[in-house]
Amino acid sequence: MNGGSGTDVRVLHVDDEPNLTELVAVFLEREAGETSLSVTTSNDGLEALELLREESFDCVVSDYDMPSIDGLEFLRAVRTEHPELPFILFTGKGSEEVARDAFRVGATDYMQKDTGTDQYTVLANRVLNAVSQSRAQAASERYGLAIEALDSAVYTLDTDGTFVSVDSVFCELTGYDRDEILGTDITDIAADDGQDLQDALDATLAKETSETARFETVLAPGPNYLHPETEILCEGHLAVRSTDDERSILGTLQDVTDRRRLQERLTYETRLQDAVLDTSTSLSSAEADEIGTKIEWTLQTIGEVVGLDRCTVYRYDQEARVAVRNHDWHRSSVEAHPERIGIEDAQWLLSRLGRFENIRIHHAGELPPEAAETKTLLQDSNIGGFVAVPMVSDWALVGFVVFDQLDESRAWTDTEVDLLRTIADNVSHTLARQRRERELRRQNDRLEEFASVVSHDLRNPLNVAKGFVELAYDEEDISYLSRSIEALSRMDTLLNDVLSLARQGRKVGETNAVSLEHVAERAWNTVKTDRSQLVVGSELDVVQADAGRLQQAFENLFRNAVQHGAASGSATDESPNVDAATTHTEPLTIRVGSTPTGFYIADNGLGIPEEKRKTIFEHGHTTSDAGSGFGLSIVNGIIEAHGWEIEATEPEPDLGGARFEIDFAGVHSDVERRVSPQRN
Repeated sequence: MNGGSGTDVRVLHVDDEPNLTELVAVFLEREAGETSLSVTTSNDGLEALELLREESFDCVVSDYDMPSIDGLEFLRAVRTEHPELPFILFTGKGSEEVARDAFRVGATDYMQKDTGTDQYTVLANRVLNAVSQSRAQAASERYGLAIEALDSAVYTLDTDGTFVSVDSVFCELTGYDRDEILGTDITDIAADDGQDLQDALDATLAKETSETARFETVLAPGPNYLHPETEILCEGHLAVRSTDDERSILGTLQDVTDRRRLQERLTYETRLQDAVLDTSTSLSSAEADEIGTKIEWTLQTIGEVVGLDRCTVYRYDQEARVAVRNHDWHRSSVEAHPERIGIEDAQWLLSRLGRFENIRIHHAGELPPEAAETKTLLQDSNIGGFVAVPMVSDWALVGFVVFDQLDESRAWTDTEVDLLRTIADNVSHTLARQRRERELRRQNDRLEEFASVVSHDLRNPLNVAKGFVELAYDEEDISYLSRSIEALSRMDTLLNDVLSLARQGRKVGETNAVSLEHVAERAWNTVKTDRSQLVVGSELDVVQADAGRLQQAFENLFRNAVQHGAASGSATDESPNVDAATTHTEPLTIRVGSTPTGFYIADNGLGIPEEKRKTIFEHGHTTSDAGSGFGLSIVNGIIEAHGWEIEATEPEPDLGGARFEIDFAGVHSDVERRVSPQRN
């Protein structure tokens, strides 16, 4: 379908679907309104290049997916021979990546194919706009010949830069009435001092020919502009027009605000995608001792690219009902996010994260009434725009990452939120890998410890038992057998503890709601003595735990207190905290009480010297000949397997003995929380 010589606008439409090209041609010609528009069709990119060499066209409309040459390759070839020819990529392969690449190569416009015939009206308008802008620019470059522009403002200035005439498009574009603008200086409508406009005017007047001067400027909108708070980014051209009587300046102006915003957004999203890729590569290759540094570098990189004030990784602990700050980055002038967030302070936030939802908030003040506690938390932290994305591992919530900027509101795009979710996924996978690597190291350490026990600790009592049996046989004195029995009992203790130690590396089994008070009382029944008593606080929590293994931990701690507390009789050199002259005749009291983030077990025994509190959980540490040195190590393994922490602390003031504190909120970075997603 070829147009004749009287055609106003000639369009070359390229698509490998013949039926579609014919349909588009019919609608474009019909929707062109008063403009006479003719469409030439081609179903092959190479054939279309030959048509461009043989005939003259005002605009090219091309598909992307074509067999011989795709739309971008076709565009590159067109730009080689026709650098200024309007080119619209009209494709069903819609993606921001394709749009970005098209604009990079030199597309005038990009439009995604849709269903229905309304899209052809939009396409026709875009074709006419592209052609009018192209012709306006060409007309300006031809020394001010008449400009036919459907979307370009046209005006004239005198040599002083004063408006002499403006068309209706100019008034609509700028928001000024014609009477208001005539007689004013061109710099008066600039958003700043108008120096860029003055420079363009001076450059135009300085030229000896009618060569066009191009400029970009930001205009202050007039009172009739639809969005008076928004500045207008414009692109324009100036050229001298001379007549017999005088010289004047002919100018054109186009609003490029939307186009520039799209280009800037695509550039920004490309930078963000590159940053996500770079940080992902860095995290995936990080050694175990580098992971913390690499995570914080990731947060800083993303924060600076996105223009944020703070980025924080929180690990979530369901038992303690608290989120603990694990890694963070913030600008030097900004305070860090809170170290801990209780669920009572952020119920709305944590419930949505528990359903694995991404949360985006333009401003904290926009939160719904049911999020009152979260709104207070965010406002107390001066948070404006805010995104929180969950960290998920094995279909369980293990934490979340917070991205925010202070005070000011912010609109978050879907692309931004998706990429920030990718960051959270990468951090979650990295921490899970760290946990697996540490667990592997622990297993290797246990194998080495097992080998040490078998080769050394068991060999000694075995040699003792064998020696006394031989003495009893040689000297026919059975009294030596009692010493052999003691050695065999020592071997039995070692074997039981080594077996427990080997098992402690396993993950906790099925967890249930367990009463700490009931576990403590059951454990006490297995180790209590006549001269000892257990005091259990009534405020102890119900926690999610493996009841059997947790009871074993209590039993070992109670047994440690009974064996090492020296609650009666005189102290010996086995007692770590007193000299041999000290006596302790009070009954042994063991107390189990609560803390804000866990519980403690304390006694009134002889206590633990401060310098030994860091080493008592090591394998083989004991101050008793009857002990194996594995009891507290087993306790430590059970506590860590639940994702908690244990440490020996200062004694209770009224007891003065040993004190062990178990912290539910100590969330190890290498332990994944066992938290099920919340559902409606």
